[in-house]
Amino acid sequence: MPAEQQGENKVISELADGVYLCSIPGVIAVNAGIVVGDEAVAVIDTGTTEEDARTLLRAVGSVSDLPVRYVINTHHHGDHSFGNWWFLPAVVVGHERCRLRLVGEEGSSHRELLATHFPMAAEQIRAVPLTPPSVTFTGSIRLHLGKTALRLAYLGRAHTDNDIAIGIGGGDISFAGDLIEESGPPVVSDGYPAEWGATLRGLEAMPEGRFVPGHGRPVDREFVARQATAFERLASVCAAAASTEDAMDALPDAALDVLGTQAGAAVERFFQTTSS
Repeated sequence: MPAEQQGENKVISELADGVYLCSIPGVIAVNAGIVVGDEAVAVIDTGTTEEDARTLLRAVGSVSDLPVRYVINTHHHGDHSFGNWWFLPAVVVGHERCRLRLVGEEGSSHRELLATHFPMAAEQIRAVPLTPPSVTFTGSIRLHLGKTALRLAYLGRAHTDNDIAIGIGGGDISFAGDLIEESGPPVVSDGYPAEWGATLRGLEAMPEGRFVPGHGRPVDREFVARQATAFERLASVCAAAASTEDAMDALPDAALDVLGTQAGAAVERFFQTTSS
């Protein structure tokens, strides 16, 4: 039966046998995953700061004494990847563009941007040692924790150009990062609204029936389909519109309900990312 453990710095929910959701209540509340195999552990996303990473480390220790073999980043954004360093020597895995977004000047610029957006934690964010994936892929890859296998898949551009989904072998759970949003509207600042709907159709078609978003509560296939439809409608409307104003006027209410306060930004981002 699913179990929940609560403590001062963590909430852990058991979603399936050996599969846990750790809701990190840091400066940016974010979901992390813990998958316990018979030989080792994998964690999925690591939070924003050292404090977040240590919250997740304690959570791992509360459910297993096996070593963490893999750290998997669903995408490059700092609230999902800046805790990587505290899990070394675990192998950090992600899409190849996740690595590119976290190395050199681009990585430093992203860290500074996040620090600027969250001044209350700027010092902690600037102190993070950037630790990009050392093992990367472009299409799909399987990782093994003994008898338990994880299937990592890139389904297309959506929230970023490097989002991946992680299906857990033998179960019905997939960790989807910010491919889907449950706690608010989908954030589009680095997104690709013209392609997001098709990418979500790929997620919807995965064999697992429950999906853990990067923020908020686990959702079902119907939820994924609803967000996919909203982006498909937005893309159709924008492709036929002469301007962002025309597109906003033509957006159906069903799409507006899903996109919420991000609707205007999504329309603008569509035109930015599809202009020749």
